[in-house]
Amino acid sequence: MDTPSPDDVRQTLARFDGRHQKIVSGMVGVMMQSPTQVRDKEWVAEQLTQLTLMAGDFEPESADEGVKLVREFLQNHATELLNASFLLFHRVALDMEPKASEGFSFEDAMKRVLEYLPEVEAD
Repeated sequence: MDTPSPDDVRQTLARFDGRHQKIVSGMVGVMMQSPTQVRDKEWVAEQLTQLTLMAGDFEPESADEGVKLVREFLQNHATELLNASFLLFHRVALDMEPKASEGFSFEDAMKRVLEYLPEVEAD
């Protein structure tokens, strides 16, 4: 993967609505908490599904409809959400690298994640 510039990351994230941004920032958060799992496709898929459910805004009439809505959403958006998550994860790792010797917290890294997300107007 090429080194993403801060502008590349901001441009990618600017195309997303609030739900997508919640999912991407959540994915990066779980990736930072479990970096050894990031290469495990099944783990990544599980995390993406859970975060999609938590980001919500699905209003199903039944459990079956809810499963259908989430499945359709992921079929349409999983690739772009994962690409953006990995891009942001990589960029934040690069940003935090100079601080590695002195140490930094999860909160410091998440603050950096949030700095890349554009403001999204509420619907």
